[in-house]
Parts: sequence; structure tokens; C-alpha cells
Amino acid sequence: MKGEFAAGAVPLTFGDHYAIRLGAGAAHDSRMHCGLAVRRPGPPPDPESLRELVAERVRVAAPALTYRPAGRGRHARWEPDPGFDAAHHVEFHRLPGGAGVYQAVVDAMRLRPLSRERPLWSLMVLYGEPGEGHVVCYRAHHAFQDGMGVVGAARALLGTGTLPAPTGAGDGRDADDGRGGAADDAADDAGAGAGAGRGRGAGPVYRGSAGPARHALADLRRLAAASPPWFATYPDPGESTGDGPRLEVANLDRAAFDAVSRATGASIAQIGLALVTGALRAWNQPARDGGPTLDGHGRPTAGPPVGLPVGLPVGLPVGLPVGLVGHREHTGLGNHTGLLPITLPCDEPSPAARLERIAEQTTITRIGHARRSARRLYGLPAAVAVPMLRLLSPLLGQGFPRRLGATALPVPKDLAGQGEVFAVPGLPPALAGMVVILPAGANVAISAVFDPRVARTDEFPDLLRRELTESLAPATR
Repeated sequence: MKGEFAAGAVPLTFGDHYAIRLGAGAAHDSRMHCGLAVRRPGPPPDPESLRELVAERVRVAAPALTYRPAGRGRHARWEPDPGFDAAHHVEFHRLPGGAGVYQAVVDAMRLRPLSRERPLWSLMVLYGEPGEGHVVCYRAHHAFQDGMGVVGAARALLGTGTLPAPTGAGDGRDADDGRGGAADDAADDAGAGAGAGRGRGAGPVYRGSAGPARHALADLRRLAAASPPWFATYPDPGESTGDGPRLEVANLDRAAFDAVSRATGASIAQIGLALVTGALRAWNQPARDGGPTLDGHGRPTAGPPVGLPVGLPVGLPVGLPVGLVGHREHTGLGNHTGLLPITLPCDEPSPAARLERIAEQTTITRIGHARRSARRLYGLPAAVAVPMLRLLSPLLGQGFPRRLGATALPVPKDLAGQGEVFAVPGLPPALAGMVVILPAGANVAISAVFDPRVARTDEFPDLLRRELTESLAPATR
């Protein structure tokens, strides 16, 4: 986002403004929080020792975490917090007796909101009885960081990564040091080379004309359109599992993914999306076999059952985040992602064909096109982008939640080796579910967070496991 700001300040990106507009319609601010958690054996760290460690890691390795929000509208920016105190960002939560660990992390996010007077992140520690181990979760507001930024921050605090303070933002420099990530290099080869560069420690600079930006706006409008039904809701709102989102996690064997990849050439992310597609197809089988038929609001209907009945030509549109900069160029601050619209082929009966259709929609060329369009959208002046998002916001976050989001994030080895790693996705308004595919060492964790009105969410992990071991893997041998 272009603009003139005081030294040390960083203007909000288009994605930051987009997240703020989404969050304005959320019933609870924690719906805009996303996190990366590590489940570890042994007792939790000593509180005072952990606060000292976090303070040192921020000072030495992650000064970007000292930036807080300031200003409003087109004058909104990130600026260093002069009173930054790491102690304000370390939280300890005792696990309730009998509580599921995954859900407890989501509930803890709701329990303690993030103060807008400070940088929008915290490091949470959840612990139970002695011998049960503990969970450490880094969480941040989605306006503060995108998925890549969350992974980078968690690695800086818990591993060996760094998040240097962004400098030179808004100075118009556009130097390319030649160290872009593999996806960026491939996208540039496909014709996506549009000004995401870095100066010495500078944040990315986005440039482009308004013409290509229309493609990105068209994608947003497509994703804002009504989604076909893909889940069952509770017949009685009182039967829902509570006010907060529900988190389900499936831990899958990476070796099975690798076997499918060798047979098909598909990536881990593409395979994960195929598993999600197959699980969605099977999810509402009880309704198709004579169970109650409900509409998208949980009311009885005489029409087809809610979900994706076998043989019905229904595809589910989702927006896949596409990073606009390589991991070496990411400042760890703000959102730097575009959206690639794809359709999950839930109507396709063949597991192998579902994977093939997903791979056709997620080629390097298509990713490069989405990246090129989004970079130019990010290059719009704040004076244009902010009013435009204000006009679009009624389409983005209102109405009954029906849409599904999905993404994939890699986990560095120094985090994957610490224990079981899982994502805690955010759930903005209008999303009924958000799925994150997380390759971490020998494991691939698929985290899915659902609106409380969605029924039978506890079935989803088993459906993913069955889809991998009984459907996709055998079909691709």
C-alpha cells in the first residue's frame, strides 16, 4: 500500500485493510486470530523464564513483533510500540479437566483478547495435570500477520528464525536480491514478474496499473457469491456446540502423502485438498441414507439433503491464499497474499480424478496469474483501496456463513522436531469452515475450524483418514 509515513512506520497492506474490514463484522475478535501450536511432552516452562526468553528473542531475532497498530482508514499504519513489554504477550492457561487440547487452544484465544494498544500477538502456554505435557501456541490477529508471518514468528520465538524490523517502507525502492522462493521464481518464469522486491531490510513494494487489478477484484466477487450447501446444520440452534468455533485436527502419515506424490506428481497441498474434497463428499452420507434433510439454515426442507449428494454436479468454490513474496522477502508484518479461486470437484466420484482436477487448477501458471493480479491490487493507493473495501465489505462478511476457505503452510524442521504441530485457523464472518494443511516432519496435520452451527464436525478427521488410506492412496498405485 503506497503512502507517506513517519520514519519507522509501515503502511498497512491491502490485505491488512481487507482483514480489518472482515473483522469489523465478526461476533468476537478472536475469530480473526490465527495460530501455530506445538504440543510438547513434559511440564510447562517456568513463567518468569519464558518471559525472559521471549523478551530476548524479540530483541535479538524478532523486532518486527514490537510493532502495534496506529491511525485509522488510509492513515492506518504499524509503528514501533515505545512501551513494548514482552511480559504482556506471554499467557498461561490451565486446561479444564477432560478438555480436548485442540478445542482448549481455541477457547483460550476467546478468553483473552488482544489489546489494540499493543502489538497484536501473544504466546500462549496451556498445561494440565503433571505428566500430561503442555501446548505452546503463537497466535496473532490476521491483520497483523498472514499465515507465512505466523509461521515465521513462531519459528523466531521457539526456533532459529528471525523477523527483522521492517525499514524503508513506503520509500519506493524496488531492489531484487535474487533470493526469491521457488514459487516466486516459477511464477516469474510464467510471466508474473511484477515488483515484489526488497531494499536493505525493506518491506515489499507493490507496483502496477489499475487494469490488472480488475482481475483480482473479479476473483473477490466470485468468492463472495453464494456457496452451494456443503454441510449439515443443527435442526435446533440450541443443539450447537457453543458460541465459539470448533477445531478438529487430523494427523496423517506423511509417508502416505509421499507415495501418492510419487505416483501422480502432485504436491502435498494438492493431495491435502483432494482429501478435503473427498471428506466433504462423504460427510453427509447419513442424510442421504434417510436422515433428516435440512436447508442451509438448519430448517427441514422437502428438497435435496444438505451436503454434497453423490452424483449431484456440485463444485465448491474456495479461495487459496497465494503468497506475493518469497519467505526471504517476507517482513513477518502484515498480509502479503492474494487469492486463487478454485473449485473443489465434490461431484467427481473417482479419488484419482478429484486429485487430477485440483492439480489442473493449481498450476504454476495459474498461481502466477493470481500473484500478478494481486500484486497490482496491493499497489493501489490507500486513498483508493480503503473506500473500495468499505463498499465491498457488505459482500465479504455478512449473511449466513456458507463459504469454505483452505490453505497450506510448510513447517520448518526446527519447529517440527519439537512435538506435534498443528494450526489454529481463524474463522472470519461468512466462512463456515477454514482448513489448513500443515506438513510437519513425518506428519501432515489438517486443521479444520468450523462455525458452531455446523453439525457433526467431530466426523471430519476420520473422514480425512479414510479418504487417504482407503480411497486416494489405493486409487493412485
